[in-house]
Amino acid sequence: MFSPRFHSALALSALLSLTNAVPAADYQGVPVIAHRGAGHEFDENTVEGCRQSYERSLRGFEVDIRLTRDDHLVLMHDSDVSRTTGGNGKIEDWTLADVRKLRTKEHGVPVPSAADLFAYFKDKPDVMLLLEMKTTDAKMYPDDRLETYCRLLHESVRVLPPGTYCFTSFDRRALAVMKRLAPKSFTGLLTSGPPTASLIDEAKQLGCGRLSVSIDTTPRKFARDVRNAGLQLSLWPIRTLEDANLAVAFGASIICTDIPSLLLEKKSAIP
Repeated sequence: MFSPRFHSALALSALLSLTNAVPAADYQGVPVIAHRGAGHEFDENTVEGCRQSYERSLRGFEVDIRLTRDDHLVLMHDSDVSRTTGGNGKIEDWTLADVRKLRTKEHGVPVPSAADLFAYFKDKPDVMLLLEMKTTDAKMYPDDRLETYCRLLHESVRVLPPGTYCFTSFDRRALAVMKRLAPKSFTGLLTSGPPTASLIDEAKQLGCGRLSVSIDTTPRKFARDVRNAGLQLSLWPIRTLEDANLAVAFGASIICTDIPSLLLEKKSAIP
C-alpha cells in the first residue's frame, strides 16, 4: 500500500511533466495556488494582490477572466462589478476605458486587464497561473463571442514563459475551443456536480489534463479513479487546514485555496 505522501509526490511529478513548470511554493509537497489571486487576503483578482502574495513566496495564482464590450480581457469573478468595486453593471457591457475607472471597495486598487497581469508575471518563470475562463453564460457568450474570447486569451498568454499557465473552466465549450486553438495547451475541467465516471470520460474527451471536483462530495475511490485515468485531481474549495490535508491524502496535484499564506506557514505540519 502506497502512502498519501507517495501519491502526492506522483501528482507533483505529473504536474511538472505536463506543464514543464517550476514547482510553486508547496504544502506537504503539493503546489499551493492562491484562489482569485489570494482574494481572501487582499482584493481579489488584482495585480496588487498577486504582487503581495508573490512577495510572500507564493508562486501559484488562480484568476478569473471576462471580456469587455470592446474586446479586452479583464480580471473579474462576477459579471456584476458591484460586489467588489464601487461601480454597477455587468463587465461585459463596459469598455476597457470604463473598467480603468473602477476601484476595488476595500483597498481602492484598479481592476486590471489580463494584459496588466501578464505584464507583471512575464519575467517570472517560477509561477503557475490558472486562468479561469468565465464564459458559462451562453447568452452573454454565444459561440461567436466565445470564439473571440478564446482567441484573444490564447494570443495574450504568449508573453508568458512557456509552461507557466493553464486554462480552466466550468464551460465545456470554452475548453473545446481553446483546445482547438492551442492543441498542446494544458486545460482543466471544473465541476460542481456529483462525481461520476462520466465526468472522467468527459474531461478526457475534452483533452483536459485535470479534473476539479467538490471536496465535500468526492469519495477517495473517485479520487483514485481520476488519477488512474491519467488525469490530475483538484479538490475545491480549500478553506481550512483540514481541507488541505484531505486534498494531500487524496493525491491532489494542486491545492487551489483561500488560505494560501496559512498553508505556507504550516506546510511542515503532519496531517
